[in-house]
Amino acid sequence: MSDPTASQAFFDPASPFGALADWECQSENPQETCQRAQALKSNGDELRSQNFDHKTTVSADYTANAATAAIPKAGAVLNGFHVDTVTVKYTQNDFAKMTLSGHKHGSPAANHPACRTYTGSLATVGVIFGCPATLPGILNVSGAGVRSATYTLGCSHIDELGSQGEFLAAGNHDGVETSEVEFCDTLGATGADTTNGWSLSTRNTSLGNTQADAVTVSVEHHIQKDAGSANVGETASNS
Repeated sequence: MSDPTASQAFFDPASPFGALADWECQSENPQETCQRAQALKSNGDELRSQNFDHKTTVSADYTANAATAAIPKAGAVLNGFHVDTVTVKYTQNDFAKMTLSGHKHGSPAANHPACRTYTGSLATVGVIFGCPATLPGILNVSGAGVRSATYTLGCSHIDELGSQGEFLAAGNHDGVETSEVEFCDTLGATGADTTNGWSLSTRNTSLGNTQADAVTVSVEHHIQKDAGSANVGETASNS
């Protein structure tokens, strides 16, 4: 017996965050979730249940097609999705990549309300191919010695549920950005740009008898919210 005729889609990811100039969507992964409450009978079996806190989360991958490809803000609402995290990755032998993760609430999901936004130190990818010569938060880095680099921007996000277990309100706080760079150890001392508020998280040295010396440095920086951005209902006293 042959398989029934099916309408199978191929090669058609669409950016869930809407059109992003100079970025080409490579893949998307939307997922619908909810929590489940359960009441049991006296004998321990289920009596009734209730689904609540419906949410749609999504992750999308992009490839830069211009050095001017802009990096979105954490906390921004793009095409109805709240941007939870932004990750930009560089490697010696590939094009610059970006991954956005986000979410919105409801069943069906509605556009997420506006929250505080956070603008990172990396405004654009800077280079299309390979690793850039400079990276946020890292001192003494040269593009010639960089093997790979990852930049991440995010913030703490709180969702508040209403009396029936569904989404009521949300807020952002404590924006944070990190840079992790792996490079050949030919550049001397490399560390955090403490003058601009970055701190060293880790410095890992890799030495071996069959490899070039290498160092991986991770740095972290906490940032203030964008001027004029606010969580819904936020007053001037705490914004």
